[in-house]
Amino acid sequence: MCSISGIISNPVNRNKIYQMINIQKHRAPDSSGVFNDENIAIGMGRLKIIDLKSKNLNPILGNRYVLAYNGEIYNYKELKSELLSLGKKFSTTSDSEVLLKCWEQWGTNLFPKLNGMYAFCIYDKLKKKIYLARDIPGEKPLYYYFNGKDFLFSSEAKAISKIVDLKPNKDKDFFNSFQYCLDKTLWKNLNQLKPAHYLTYDMNTKKINTYEYWSFKKRKIYKKDIQEELEFLLKDSLRIRLRSDVKLGIYYSGGVDSSLLNKLHKFDYKFHFNDNKDYLQDFKKRINKIVYHLDFPVGSLSSYPLYSLASRATKKVKVIISGEGADELFGGYVRYLPLSLRHQLSDKFPSYKLMFNRIQKEDYCKMYTKIILKNNNFSLGEKLFKPIFEKFDDPVNAMGYVDFKFIMPSLLQMGDRMASAFGIENRCPYLDKRLIEFAFSLPPEEKIDNFFQKKPLRNLLIKKKLFAPAYKEKKGLVFNFKKWHSKKDLFREKYFNTINKIWMNSNHQTK
Repeated sequence: MCSISGIISNPVNRNKIYQMINIQKHRAPDSSGVFNDENIAIGMGRLKIIDLKSKNLNPILGNRYVLAYNGEIYNYKELKSELLSLGKKFSTTSDSEVLLKCWEQWGTNLFPKLNGMYAFCIYDKLKKKIYLARDIPGEKPLYYYFNGKDFLFSSEAKAISKIVDLKPNKDKDFFNSFQYCLDKTLWKNLNQLKPAHYLTYDMNTKKINTYEYWSFKKRKIYKKDIQEELEFLLKDSLRIRLRSDVKLGIYYSGGVDSSLLNKLHKFDYKFHFNDNKDYLQDFKKRINKIVYHLDFPVGSLSSYPLYSLASRATKKVKVIISGEGADELFGGYVRYLPLSLRHQLSDKFPSYKLMFNRIQKEDYCKMYTKIILKNNNFSLGEKLFKPIFEKFDDPVNAMGYVDFKFIMPSLLQMGDRMASAFGIENRCPYLDKRLIEFAFSLPPEEKIDNFFQKKPLRNLLIKKKLFAPAYKEKKGLVFNFKKWHSKKDLFREKYFNTINKIWMNSNHQTK
């Protein structure tokens, strides 16, 4: 994990690029460097995970290209072998150099070859052109600012907001409906590059263009091979994510996702959050730092547990494995059940379909919009979700993909920021692109069978005789915020208002 920063301006204030690096030093504490050219400065801080000895990796310079890079290319060894066969030379054992050589060889055609989490900048010195790219699920963050004259980018929004006089963004429809920022942020002219996209900025014309380099395409699934293929893909995903020159650990809840990962690889360091403890005083002490590191508020109770886990993990490891993504991919959320059960009834008893429709006249998209949105802006939800429900033949995969595109980014934001606050890299084996394409191609009954959710993952646990986690009820990563206010539900609205107020006060904004 690293941090990247860039300023394109005429003239460039060189001091500001160092400020941007220092602001993000928590996520990249081991080394840093700056590349300067006419009207451009690119900075990079590094958390050393792979290749601890080589120098000049932040940023890394080629004859024509400059690379600033945050993340890991997990299949870098396989790519390096391919590049060696094509005549490329290497001077380090890093995945950074492999990524640069990939760009030299294939340019923007490299994306289908990459298996990893990444946010990177490529500067083409010949064409005076910037390329910014972000991984498929959006594990690594990447923000950019453009006011028609100056172009800046960074791994964290605070690195820009602390050096540029930003104005509040009045367009907060998405934020109010989903309680986090996707591409539009709470600052005017400051955006986040969408997952699975790359951006070009031409320094000569001052024009920005964005391109989607990956979109889901359903693949062939053989039912008799589902368990065997799942086990192979998950094992291989974990195998390449264990590539590290530093110690690794796992966030271990004892549930389906972490138990399966721990069965496939015995981790020496396991970190568990005990949600039965009273964390009131610790929460009060840490909440301001949590909001600072988040960049923007997220209406989920998981930030504090993740921050607590990372604060303990940093004493033992520099890389953490987590189970993020399994629920979205394999139908793990309880909120999927109303639509899933309705679909199962209609599918099993087609002659009663008209009768069932009388009971619930709304289509699946409208139903799920009402489940997901945090306010009543249903027109926004339907506008975003409708293309996805039209893309899939069943509501189970559609709901999961809606979450993958519009809910999971908030979870990844928390996972990345809370780990990076302590200089830890967070890796998610379930978000391997092969597993993504496999999972969303599964028939719905292979994900949810009546009330049996995440069916293929639970069956794999049963196969390995891990019966307790196989039948364990889904439980989110939350803490006892509700008890402090004598509430029976999760009381998310109060929590969101609390952190939103802290964010506004710290950034001198008013409602």
